[in-house]
Amino acid sequence: MTRQIYNRSVPVDGINIFYREAGDRNNQAILLLHGFPTSSLMFKNLMVALTDS
Repeated sequence: MTRQIYNRSVPVDGINIFYREAGDRNNQAILLLHGFPTSSLMFKNLMVALTDS
């Protein structure tokens, strides 16, 4: 299985919200939140590790 992280965005009330996703969409989702001044890239290794779960 490819362990790929996808960059996506979705419009919410006229604002594009950027997010990253990985893994099988049929599995339960886990929302990983970060704060300022960090980035979602800090979760990259964790996301790759969880793609099979």
